[in-house]
Amino acid sequence: MSCNGCRVLRRGCGEKCILRPCLEWIQSPESQAHATLFVSKFFGRSDLMSFISAVPENRRPALFQSLLFEACGRRVNPVDGAVGLLTSGNWHICQAAVDAVLAGSSIHPINIEIQRPTVGAGGQPRMRTASSVSVLTEVSAELGRRRNGSKEPKLLNLFR
Repeated sequence: MSCNGCRVLRRGCGEKCILRPCLEWIQSPESQAHATLFVSKFFGRSDLMSFISAVPENRRPALFQSLLFEACGRRVNPVDGAVGLLTSGNWHICQAAVDAVLAGSSIHPINIEIQRPTVGAGGQPRMRTASSVSVLTEVSAELGRRRNGSKEPKLLNLFR
């Protein structure tokens, strides 16, 4: 009988299935199917299988869980992903996104305040808040500098 991951991906499933052990930490069959479908849509079916097969068998469930959290983190926070949510103290948003995916709900990008380190007086790092728009503006300015090879930023018009 086919495992829930292979059933959703419409691929053959045998006794040496690489997906089955990855999904054992998820309790319900429906949640296993939702998680597999979400991760495969985010990373691509063949890349998902390549990632899983490149890791030792005992580490595959942890890899799948990591891919699920990263895919959910990138979906809700495309700039920084799961790591950005963790470092900014917004991990609960990533966890809620994973819970929504496991329940079969859709998730969408959110506009949150992003905490980014800056250097304060005396060279000590401190946190400052930046909106997503200012982060995108800084990134586009940096990309413009790299493309032009100049020191003057070339801002990309993101709001056409």
